[in-house]
Amino acid sequence: MSEPVFTRRRFVTGAAALGLGAAGVIATTGPPFGGGRRTVSFWHLFSGGDGERMAEMLDAFGKSHPDVKIEPVTLTWGPPYYTKLQLAAVGGRPPDVAVSHATRLAALAPAGMLEELTPELLGQHGITPDKFEPAVWKRGQFDGRQYAIPLDTHPFVLYYNTDIAKKADLVGPDNRLRELTGEQQVLDAFAALKKASGNWGVVTEIRGVSLWRLFLTLYGQQEGAPMFSPDGKELTLDDAKAERALSFMQELGSGRKLMPTDLDYPASVANFSNATAGAMLQGEWEVTTFQAAKMPFDMTPVPNILGKQVTQADSHAFVIPKANRSAERRDAAMAFIAGMLQSSLTWSKGGHVPAWKPVLDSAEYRALEPQSHYASAAEHTIVDPAVWFSGSGSDLENEAWAAFLGVMAGGASPKAGLAQFRDAMQTFLKKPSPVV
Repeated sequence: MSEPVFTRRRFVTGAAALGLGAAGVIATTGPPFGGGRRTVSFWHLFSGGDGERMAEMLDAFGKSHPDVKIEPVTLTWGPPYYTKLQLAAVGGRPPDVAVSHATRLAALAPAGMLEELTPELLGQHGITPDKFEPAVWKRGQFDGRQYAIPLDTHPFVLYYNTDIAKKADLVGPDNRLRELTGEQQVLDAFAALKKASGNWGVVTEIRGVSLWRLFLTLYGQQEGAPMFSPDGKELTLDDAKAERALSFMQELGSGRKLMPTDLDYPASVANFSNATAGAMLQGEWEVTTFQAAKMPFDMTPVPNILGKQVTQADSHAFVIPKANRSAERRDAAMAFIAGMLQSSLTWSKGGHVPAWKPVLDSAEYRALEPQSHYASAAEHTIVDPAVWFSGSGSDLENEAWAAFLGVMAGGASPKAGLAQFRDAMQTFLKKPSPVV
């Protein structure tokens, strides 16, 4: 199959479809390919604790590879980051290495923006499939070709206040949360946490994309059909299973009032941090927030609520944007990626489950608590569908939480919320894809 041709004219058209605007294309400049043949320009989107750990990893690489000069650039998380990456590519001045969410490959790879990472190229730097869990390794592929090297898995997990959980009689003899299975057990456990906390059983971000992550988790636990056809042109969502997922979410909120239905992201984190709620459903990246607060907490995979142990997840991954770079510079870029994988233990301290099996299987990682307590979640995941308007921080996620917000609050039925989501998806499907 021939690779797509990525032209300036084509990108301007796609930019308009994605809401980026053609004006931004004209103004785009990326880092020039200066600095020598062993220089690697590196773009990432990490700030806060993740940014500090990335800086530590970069420092370690610099000390172990004095022959390679790294030029890092930190950009704003979400759509602004991917906008700049696309514009830099069309301008012919992308970084040598960039971080991408694996779920963004459906927008990046078809446009011909990324270098294919062949087995020969990867093998020269010791990056082979056997050093990753198969499902995690596959997240770096599009159309059977490898375009990304996963750094981690970041799953949706369940945090719980250990003091409140003990008061609610939910902690087993191993001082961990007892196994919960099925709707009734989970609802009853959250009810017990609500009684023990005096306020709420569980919180999550309602006014934001966490609502989509919760929905996708519950849909995946029922082994629902793929949401879209393999070619990304038809919506194939299983309505009955989607409605069941939304019904459970409504029961958490307006039904049994175990979860507040109006919190944004910071408020949901604060409600768990100050013990207003006994538990929180969220990505694992807040682990260091609660460690810094010195609060009593632990973490576990999201329980099997609707049939199977599955949770929503994504992966941060390294990609090499396509550009006219020398073989030596590309080799330096691959050496950099391999070196960063070697520092995965540092990265995992921030909560992300390492993709690099030599670290994942190590005694040092198993000794990390609570990070190692939910590592098994990475083995049972569901990721955002592979369509051009999907992925972390995407239009699909935003339309989903907008549609499901009323369901949580009780102002809309699960059927009505699903209908709004379906209508939004059909609107995107009617648009010509800007990347193929």
